[in-house]
Amino acid sequence: MKNLALARKWRPKNFETIVGQEFIIEALKNSIVGDRLHHAYLLSGTRGVGKTTIARIYAKCLNCHNGSSPDPCCECSSCVEIDQSKSIDVIELDAASNTQVDNMRELLENANYQPTSSKYKIFIIDEVHMLSKSSFNAMLKTLEEPPEHVVFILATTDPEKIPVTVISRCLHFNLMQMTNEEISGQLKKIFNEENIAYEDEAINMISKHADGSMRDALSLADRVINYTNGNVSLEKLTQILGVTSDGVIDELLANILDNDKQKVFGVLNKLKEHHISYESALKVLSEKIFAISEQQTFGGHNKSVRYNEQINLQLLQTLYQISINGLKDLPYAPSLHIGFTMTIIRLLNFIPINNGNSMQVEKNKVDEHKKIVEEKEPEQINTTKDIQINDWDRVVEQIKPGMAKTLAQNCVLKSQEDHLLHLIVDERFKHLNNDKYIKILEESLFMIYETKIKIEINEETITSSPAQKKQIEKDDALKAATDSIKTDSKLENILNEFDAQIIESTIKSTKIN
Repeated sequence: MKNLALARKWRPKNFETIVGQEFIIEALKNSIVGDRLHHAYLLSGTRGVGKTTIARIYAKCLNCHNGSSPDPCCECSSCVEIDQSKSIDVIELDAASNTQVDNMRELLENANYQPTSSKYKIFIIDEVHMLSKSSFNAMLKTLEEPPEHVVFILATTDPEKIPVTVISRCLHFNLMQMTNEEISGQLKKIFNEENIAYEDEAINMISKHADGSMRDALSLADRVINYTNGNVSLEKLTQILGVTSDGVIDELLANILDNDKQKVFGVLNKLKEHHISYESALKVLSEKIFAISEQQTFGGHNKSVRYNEQINLQLLQTLYQISINGLKDLPYAPSLHIGFTMTIIRLLNFIPINNGNSMQVEKNKVDEHKKIVEEKEPEQINTTKDIQINDWDRVVEQIKPGMAKTLAQNCVLKSQEDHLLHLIVDERFKHLNNDKYIKILEESLFMIYETKIKIEINEETITSSPAQKKQIEKDDALKAATDSIKTDSKLENILNEFDAQIIESTIKSTKIN
């Protein structure tokens, strides 16, 4: 075939031409240089990140007729045959279409024979997670004690489905998704070599939609090149992808934030006329809202933020959540247009009326309130107010729940000297008698009496603390309830009729909690 797809034509032939995956490539190179080869490798990662490509290049490094090297010659018969998938000693198996155990047994039987013309017999199994359980079991013995001339290279997009017994016998490398910058750089290099005109904005959009996959980026590039006859422009690309430019989404978001329903309606009609992907539009809208939130929270300059007005961060969080939920609900809507439009209506309903400068109005209110607070004379706190505490139990009831209140409940008031209280805590609760809880107790008294009160606590055995009084009341109420039940004639008849008895531990009073 004279004309090849870009993904095939520009498939890397050696480690130097691979984009990204520097850590894995360096590790594989060092294993060859240091002669520390492993008998089985597992390469995992999403589609189009280079799993099979790295496996083939590694096979060339090991079986190059000029000697094992991290830089294969790519010219000897072994290297050429591997590139053309014709090598007898490099067997590639697609596990997705060869799931049966018989296929695996045939492959493993082949592993016992010496390589024909190379140093190693290398088995590359793609999508290995698709193998059946029986196939994995058949593979285990060979993976555990492989012949010296055999190397397994397993590739998968879903390592979670591979038995741990298999993973533990492999050297596992997880390939990362490529960054937009890495994909953009490679696309520009390829387009320049192929003499294809392009716009930088179009390259960036292809990289973004590739979602970290170089193969997806090149496949999309092929579509654009065929559609545009070798002139990759943003306008044509948006037509192919069914997306709209950032400028239209910026316009839509600005009109939403200004609560300008007429302009929003106009943009919606424009999007409908261009048959855009509503899913893509909601994703871009969510990204825009996030970018504004990020810039206003952390500062700095974000080129993707074109709406300069200050916006309430809580409002932005609400808008982001609505757009994300709209994205989730989109498949369930009567139509994608209806689902998208309803999401925009929800966004509008959360924007204050006349929100053209909503945050500025809010800021003015805050500044005005601040000014009033600054002008207001501070109230003088009376720290010498005379108080007399006669009912300690009532004071305890007004203290907020917590360990400080527990301390107060187990204290009795011994005496009072002006603004100093002398308390006695029961020895069983002396562990609560510390500066932390005393300080909280003093703050609670300040809230009650609006004056500073100091507290000193000694430890003794007491019998009349608020907690003890409360317990006595509960015991008395429980005793009264028990006596009432025991003297109930109707209940006594029931007990006699069924030869039953009362379990006193289950009796509870309903009068006191």
